[in-house]
Amino acid sequence: MAADRNQDDADHVPASGPPPRDDPRPETDRTRAARAGARVWRGRWFRSRPSVTDSLRSEHPPAWLRFRTWGLWTLPPAARRYVIIFELGTLVAVFLACVTARAAGEFDWRRLAVLVGAGAAHLWLSRRTEETRRDSGPGPHMDTSVVWILPAMVLLPAWMAVLSMLLLRVQLYPVARRPLFRYTFGTAAILLAAITSYGVIRWGGVDVSAEFGARDAAVLALAGLAYFVVNAIAIGGVIALSTPQPTWTAVVGGSRDNAMAALTTCLGALAALAIAHAWLAPLFLVPLLCALDWGALQIENLRGDARTDHKTQLLNSRGWHEQAGRELARAHRLGTTLSVAVLDLDYFKQVNDTWGHPAGDAVLRAVGKVLRETTRQGDVVGRFGGEEFVLLLPDTDAAGAVQVAERIRQGVAAMTVAATDKRGQPVVISGRTTSIGVAAAPGALADLELLLRHADAAVYEAKHAGRDQVRCAEPPADVAV
Repeated sequence: MAADRNQDDADHVPASGPPPRDDPRPETDRTRAARAGARVWRGRWFRSRPSVTDSLRSEHPPAWLRFRTWGLWTLPPAARRYVIIFELGTLVAVFLACVTARAAGEFDWRRLAVLVGAGAAHLWLSRRTEETRRDSGPGPHMDTSVVWILPAMVLLPAWMAVLSMLLLRVQLYPVARRPLFRYTFGTAAILLAAITSYGVIRWGGVDVSAEFGARDAAVLALAGLAYFVVNAIAIGGVIALSTPQPTWTAVVGGSRDNAMAALTTCLGALAALAIAHAWLAPLFLVPLLCALDWGALQIENLRGDARTDHKTQLLNSRGWHEQAGRELARAHRLGTTLSVAVLDLDYFKQVNDTWGHPAGDAVLRAVGKVLRETTRQGDVVGRFGGEEFVLLLPDTDAAGAVQVAERIRQGVAAMTVAATDKRGQPVVISGRTTSIGVAAAPGALADLELLLRHADAAVYEAKHAGRDQVRCAEPPADVAV
């Protein structure tokens, strides 16, 4: 309404030169706009009347001005205060370190160029591996960037070291695909950890370019330990404050993550020693780090058991068939009824196309959680790939299997999935549906592959009938289930 009011007022403002009254030409939009934007006298000051565009701009400020819509406000109040105070403290620490740093020399510029160039090459060569690792879960994730950060703190003046780290973090942001407030806090945590290690190095008076003794090695190890501890405390603190029931593993990280962080810290210390005596040494580290990133990805893919789907922690196709085969043999032996249910998420490709594959993975994890919560301990639940899930329900007839499938359908429809979009901004995905097909047979006549085919055919019936429903395959005429 403000825009309409301003435009109406402008229509009643006389122009600087009133048009002739006998002018037969009709007033056009251009002349009306010129008359509305003319300068008019208001008391002692000249000013231009606000246009419709100006009024709309005042009612809809840019996104960076609407700070209440920032992702930071999605955190609990305690976590939000922690993040803000931590980032302000980091800025103070960085400022003090930079203003008290020594002057840069010729070798410092050379080392800076090599560190930034080698770090950029490492990030570019391993970007696909890092994207896959980060897409496999919501985080936090340990990366190998400390290998380039710690040498900078050991060898360069503080402001140069901070500059090199920020340049690397800017290049990593498109790969990370995390909300900006989370990535900013992660950068602040790394900065404070790096400044702490810088302080330890300066306190110990270590000069890796000169003779390097046992005391210097101890100080360098202490600097690496300081980096590791400060970064772990910073990230663990925000996790503890933003998680309703935080576990010790969630706060401090698993043994594998901590071992990865310790290994990269040690590599960073070795890199500092190598660069001090051969400034082109980082170029030889790039292939080693790329291989380390690839190995970490393979470990994550094989984590737990070869029969487990790493995205949902359900059985994969191999594990499901092995366990289902044992249940089928048991049904043959005891003559009990068993059922198979096949689930196919409706329009799942739209999730990947709209928000990206990380959001799709978040939906898959949520479906896996629904399946674990709505099935019994003895049920065999697995993911065959893509958006297809399969259940084998021992001691369950067709009517019971339909009831289980209906609970699952309702659980999927009630899901509210917090994820990130292609730009790393937080999104909430809801209203997802699934089509489920069910097939059952007595144990004496049950054939696993036949049950799977019948259940899969029932899924297609549910799809053609409008989706978001459960369909049960008709048993053969001579079989009563």
